[in-house]
This record gives sequence, C-alpha cells and structure tokens, in this order.
Amino acid sequence: MLESNSVVLVTGATGFIGQTLTRRLLARGCQVRTLSRRAALAGPDAQETRHFQGDLRDEALLARACDGVDTVFHLAAYAHVNQHDLEQMRATNVEGTRLLLTAAVKSGVRRIVFFSSIHADDSQAALTAYGSAKREAEELLLAAVRERTIEVCCLRPANVYGLGMKGNLLTMIRLIERGVFPPLPTPGAAISLVGQRDLCEAALLAAAAPQANGKVYVVTDGRTYTMKGIEVSVRRALGRAVPRWQTPLFVLWCGAAALEVLSRALRLRNAPGLRSYHALTTDSVFSCEKIQNELGYNPAASFTDDLPAILQQLKRGDPGAT
Repeated sequence: MLESNSVVLVTGATGFIGQTLTRRLLARGCQVRTLSRRAALAGPDAQETRHFQGDLRDEALLARACDGVDTVFHLAAYAHVNQHDLEQMRATNVEGTRLLLTAAVKSGVRRIVFFSSIHADDSQAALTAYGSAKREAEELLLAAVRERTIEVCCLRPANVYGLGMKGNLLTMIRLIERGVFPPLPTPGAAISLVGQRDLCEAALLAAAAPQANGKVYVVTDGRTYTMKGIEVSVRRALGRAVPRWQTPLFVLWCGAAALEVLSRALRLRNAPGLRSYHALTTDSVFSCEKIQNELGYNPAASFTDDLPAILQQLKRGDPGAT
C-alpha cells in the first residue's frame, strides 16, 4: 500500500511524465527521491525532493537511491523509437532495468511500477527494436515476481499527450503550426492516446493495489482518435482553415521515403520518415478495459481538452512540463 509518508523513487524524473508524477507524489505527502542523468530541475519541487544524478547503470548510485525506498516508479529509458543506436537502447532499457531491479531487491523495495510502452505489445504488428527492449525489460521484472523477490506492475501507455510532450504527435502539431503539414486522407489511421495526468493516476493505482502485482496493463484515455481528426482539431484550434483537398497516400509515402533517405544520409536523429508514414496510416488502437475493471482506473482527460494548453505552451516557446 502506498501510504502518504511512503519513501518513493522516480527514475527519469526530469522527463515530462516524471515531473508530473513527482508533483502528484509530493501532493500525496510522499517522500520523493528522483534519479536522472540530468540535474534536478529548478523550482519548489526540487527543494522538496532528494535528487540522485547519474547513469542508470551506476550500481553504487542505484544502491544509494533505493536504500529505504518502498516503491520505485521506473520511467528512465532510451525512448527514441526512431533511433539507430540499438546498443545504447539495450544498455539503458534492458541492462539499466536489470541493475535497478537488483538494487531494489537488495534494498527491500516493496514494488516497482514500470513504465513500459504500447510498443511492447505485439498483438497488432511485429515488435520494433524499441518495443523488443521494453518487452525484454518487462520479462526481467515479471520473472522476479514469479520468484517472489519483489512486486512489479508494468504499464503500457499509448502515445502520451500533455504539456512538455515530445514525439510524432508534437512534430505533427508543429508542422501544422508552420503551415507545412500535408492534409491527411480521410478518415486516416485510428489511434489510442493517453494524457500525462491520467497516466500518472494509473501509476498511483498500480503502486497501491495488491491485485496489480505481476500484471501488465495497457493505459489509454478510453477514446479512439483518427489522425485526420487530430489534424483537423489542431488546425481549428490554431484558427487555420481546414484544406478541402487531401494528400494521396502514394504522394504521402513518397515524401516520407524522401525524408527517410535524407535523414539517413545526414545521420539525423528522429527525423520524419517512413516510420512517421506508418504512424499516420496504420491503426494503433488499444483497450484500457483491464485496468479499468481491475484497478478502478477512470481517465478524465481527452486530447481536445488539453490541446489549447499545449498550443499555448508551444506559442510561448516553453519546453517545460506541467
């Protein structure tokens, strides 16, 4: 049970989800420790937390960070889906998780809540390298549950939106804002999303509920969107006209392929390309019914609810979080 005075550790705490979760935990009266490669962010939250800065593979650092901790919220990851540095991805996402697990077990940590990814779900398509690494990390943690050395709950969030977000969805918004995003075909791919606040609520439930031990939960906001619908919503929120014409799929693919070749030639990281085309044109819909039924998860936000604040943050040029 996650008590109000529980000592908790948040890895990857300087990320936009980690910052939101840290604030939620502080508001509940938890004693929060944070761990990240970057220095602690300035502000009142930094004064209320104990920060550990360093590499996730630093065993001595992990031992100090986990000492006396009840619950670990493990968000730290090499999260660039398009990144070609597979060695670094595995070193952080798999080996880093293994070392954290070892430190947590030695320190007597009660439970780890692992922020995995919807990319670890192979129900719709073959796993990407990133998805495979996340799945392998899940398996490491769940094996420890079977050995009864620690409690674990794995969360597989859909694409996360909110203040400070990154990734394909933010790229799409920025391109629309700049007037260079092509009008998508109708209806476009169907997709599941989740807001950062709802995801953090799911994590708190996963930390506290006895029945969550050993479980894997998909987390969405309970709605199904289409990429075309998101595009139209963003254009209208920006006060832009919605084009009456649509980009043919073949033209969209050719543009994505050209960007792919260019990004490889210039060794650009996470540039739009064929993976972006796939995301725009392939359904990626998941259900959060399991976590709703078992843990009482009740998502409260929607992408359109949060869109005005996201656009305001982009307008200010503020990369910060919530």
